Amino acid sequence: MPPRPKRVVGGRLARAIVTSGPIVYFGWLLVSQAWADWPALSDPRLDGETALSLAAVSYLGLLLASYWRKPPPLQERHDWRAVVVTALAIDALGLSASQPVTQPDAAGLAVAFMLAGTLLAFWSAWYLGTGFSLLPQARQLVTTGPYRYVRHPIYLGGLLITLGEVWLRFSPLVLALNLLFVAAQVVRLRYEEQILERAFPEYRDYRARTSALIPGIA
Repeated sequence: MPPRPKRVVGGRLARAIVTSGPIVYFGWLLVSQAWADWPALSDPRLDGETALSLAAVSYLGLLLASYWRKPPPLQERHDWRAVVVTALAIDALGLSASQPVTQPDAAGLAVAFMLAGTLLAFWSAWYLGTGFSLLPQARQLVTTGPYRYVRHPIYLGGLLITLGEVWLRFSPLVLALNLLFVAAQVVRLRYEEQILERAFPEYRDYRARTSALIPGIA
């Protein structure tokens, strides 16, 4: 068998290195989430806390699984601005979730918001499959499931989670962190729309008949 061209081998190696980053990251998030929620996971009950723990662990597991045999992107954005806004969104939400609970009486409604957001994100990622990516990319155009109603249902799920976080842990810092998260997500959303429109000619018609985040509104 003749040796493979160095350019092909080098390209595959570079892609493997780039792909391994999100795999390691989501693997670490999955282990961290399971460790933090272990009291609820090891002694499950019919309550919102157990449901939220199961949903969060399942969602992270699904994102990790989506990187198995992921097809190459048709369009991608790996410049420093995309990396910065993605890191800002992740870090802002993570720091918010680590803040102490300041309104325990609001736990029921806050957990309901976070559970709804996590379930919506899970449903969306399930339909997106291997099309999911950490950085703005385009692999396939999905217009079924939750994508039939809004173009960015995972982002909508994130907004519901931020409402729960602010409600439960309200403080000036938590409010600022979640506003930063929302702003970074809006920038990521715009990057994704630009990439999808370049990759898929039919995206313009899809965009014209759907809302970005809230059905019938925005």
